[in-house]
Amino acid sequence: MTGADLHEIRFQCPSCGQDLRQTIGRLKANERMTCTGCGVGINIDTDRLANAAEEIHRAIRKIPPEI
Repeated sequence: MTGADLHEIRFQCPSCGQDLRQTIGRLKANERMTCTGCGVGINIDTDRLANAAEEIHRAIRKIPPEI
């Protein structure tokens, strides 16, 4: 698992608005997530999400410590 895979994302179910959380690694392992509120299946583009999370981590590492 990479650092990006351990990153937890938070989002809402597009059907019922239930607050959901999951790590990128777990989402990548399962092709589909099920909402705990209404049971609807949710597909997420995890490759795109992992790339964005990795870019954020790289940008944070570049911030000077005095900020």
